[in-house]
Amino acid sequence: MMFKNVLLDLGSTVDGRLVAHVADFCRKADAELTVLNVFEEPSRSVSSYFSAHHKDLQNIILENYGEQLDNALSDSGLDAQAFTREVRWGKDFIEAIKLVHERKFDLLISASQENAGPPDSTAMHLMRKSPCPVWIHRGDLWKGAVRVLAAVNTSDTSDENRRLNAKIIRHGMHVNNILRGHLHIISCWSGYMESVLSSPRFSEQEKVDYLDFEQKQTEQELAALVKAEGVPDTAKTKIIHGSPAQVIPRYAAEQKMDVVVMGSVARTGIPGLLVGNTAEKIVANLDNSILAIKPDGFVSPVSG
Repeated sequence: MMFKNVLLDLGSTVDGRLVAHVADFCRKADAELTVLNVFEEPSRSVSSYFSAHHKDLQNIILENYGEQLDNALSDSGLDAQAFTREVRWGKDFIEAIKLVHERKFDLLISASQENAGPPDSTAMHLMRKSPCPVWIHRGDLWKGAVRVLAAVNTSDTSDENRRLNAKIIRHGMHVNNILRGHLHIISCWSGYMESVLSSPRFSEQEKVDYLDFEQKQTEQELAALVKAEGVPDTAKTKIIHGSPAQVIPRYAAEQKMDVVVMGSVARTGIPGLLVGNTAEKIVANLDNSILAIKPDGFVSPVSG
């Protein structure tokens, strides 16, 4: 099973509804859930001030937050015994990634504070640097008919990219099975420097023949991937001509997708840069939840 040990990073927020959502997901996935809270450590001068007035500031913060979370969980009808709580002091994404290393979590879930457009900086740091898949949560998920979109890149036929495509498909199917949803698989295609095809050096027929060749290549690559991964017939596959940065967000919005499963591309020699240029543009245009899958061999720049 892919998800057996799940970490929910709440940062310093109180969100009983999200905890209840994730706890329900973990119950369906037969997974263990840990809820992480990370608080910014007070400066030495601030700590000294409250100490001089016989106040343990950190303990007061934890007690206050604990009461708020308990109330939120009670409102959500969730038993606190359904998960383990972990508290850290420091930088949110760094402490979350360190914990992933320490406890070998296989899924990290975090809520973006931005409901539209690019996820917030913490979410982006997690997507780029976490060693395990990262789920950026937005909106209402796990309620009603859940729609899962797996976005693959079939134009790159390298072994590395084919392995990443396979991981995206497998994760998409797994999430879909857990949530009993509807799985869609999408791939985009386009010709190499299509604008050049409009020059007088190419006849209209040559342009049509070349674009037909590119489309068929994509169709064959996607068909082979779907067959190799045993994708069920109930899944809807779609090949669309155009730029992934525009096509995927538009399709996700039109089809009312709940979560988009996509890959992130490592850039050799640039530590910490995980989400490639195309993926960055896709993410910036998505208003959906995102499950970002790491390529094989990725090493996080944040050590455990």
